[in-house]
Amino acid sequence: MGGGRIVIRITIIVLIVVLAWKVWDYTALPGVEDFKVKESARIQDKDCCEDDKAVLQAPAVTHQDELEVPAFPPLRVEVYYEALCPDSRYFVVRQLLPTYNKLKDIMKVSLVPYGKASTHEKDGQYTFKCQHGPVECRANMVHACVTNIIKDEATQLSTVSCMIEKNESPMKVGQRCVEKFGGDWSGVEVCVTGEKGASIMKHMGDMTDALNPPVSFIPTVTIDGSQAGQSKILQDLHKVLCRRYKGPKPASC
Repeated sequence: MGGGRIVIRITIIVLIVVLAWKVWDYTALPGVEDFKVKESARIQDKDCCEDDKAVLQAPAVTHQDELEVPAFPPLRVEVYYEALCPDSRYFVVRQLLPTYNKLKDIMKVSLVPYGKASTHEKDGQYTFKCQHGPVECRANMVHACVTNIIKDEATQLSTVSCMIEKNESPMKVGQRCVEKFGGDWSGVEVCVTGEKGASIMKHMGDMTDALNPPVSFIPTVTIDGSQAGQSKILQDLHKVLCRRYKGPKPASC
């Protein structure tokens, strides 16, 4: 009997110990609230990672200006000349016009027919003295009015080239050449004989006098405001412009 009681007591003690251990193990498990907190954190972490992934996969921001091919402006060619000057005639007819016909997409021409003339003002009226006499002054004014009235650059250059070949009768030659290329001679004639022509000539003189260094030879040609390389410009304008232009070269270059 005594041995049976001992076994029963030991069994009861073991059951109590096992039950106590189970109760302790249950209380150590996470509650519902713990699950909610952890799940929320997991979702936030997932969202964060998704955002990071989106940032990593986003294309790099580029600036449109960096993708565009830079534009190259045309070269500014200014020709300071005289209507009766043989060297001016040769340059306009043999160099300027042929070069323009090949390189018009990369050059912009301004004609300044004045040369070594001088301007005089009296009682608000302008008069001019020219290197080759009064006929040249009249011819210069016809050229100046053509550059003012005829806006199309190609027509303007063709007309001036036509006039300068034989400019001893400025008004007669002017009318023939202006009408040959479809220009308005009546507008040019009014300009030449009125105050407008004198005002334009005064402006041409101001432009010429502002050159630095001053003109010593006619014609003088500037490219983008520079007189550098005059001898090469006068001998082969086409070659000089091809070398100086920084953009894609035209076919004739």
